Amino acid sequence: ELRGHCLIWHAYQPTWFNSITSATDMETAIVDHITNVLTYYKGKIKIWDVVNEAIDDSSTKTKYIFRNEFLYKALPNYVDVAFQTARKVDPNVKLFYNDYNIEGVWDKSTAVYLFVKDLLERGIPIDGVGLQYHVSVQYQPTLASITDVIGKYCELGLEVHITELDVKCEDKCNASNVNELQNTTYSNALKACLRNSCCTAFLVWGISDD
Repeated sequence: ELRGHCLIWHAYQPTWFNSITSATDMETAIVDHITNVLTYYKGKIKIWDVVNEAIDDSSTKTKYIFRNEFLYKALPNYVDVAFQTARKVDPNVKLFYNDYNIEGVWDKSTAVYLFVKDLLERGIPIDGVGLQYHVSVQYQPTLASITDVIGKYCELGLEVHITELDVKCEDKCNASNVNELQNTTYSNALKACLRNSCCTAFLVWGISDD
């Protein structure tokens, strides 16, 4: 199955879109964009990352905070609008929220879990969560931690995809055991996915160590 990435993101947008300040204009732009893209690819792309990286790194284990970017400033409920529009345009496509630094049990990952749980409780259509999984051999979640994160989304009835896995070596690139360290990191990610039946996709972000 083909995955589409992504419908709404704060980065790499045309200047005219970044400049929108009116809530009405922003909602119109989001609805038009999602409608056009999903209509064009209907029946071809089965899964979409609807919104990418909406939650700020300053979020805590008890409170999620939206990125204070132009999307949120113009239309605070833009995430709701995006998911609702996507479901309306193509009821058969699976809708995902995708983010980084949510692979282990820490503040941001817990905040994103609360955010996704809130979407479900408010009836916003969402089918799964994408864990980007950009890590390094020095900074990565433990196998138990990532297994726990995926398991919590399983309990919500959602699918989980590991969407952008890469493993940097940074200052250990010249270490004699760097290959072993990277192998362990990739292995733990795959093991955690296989241990949870709701983890249904495993994607690697490129094939180099850059």
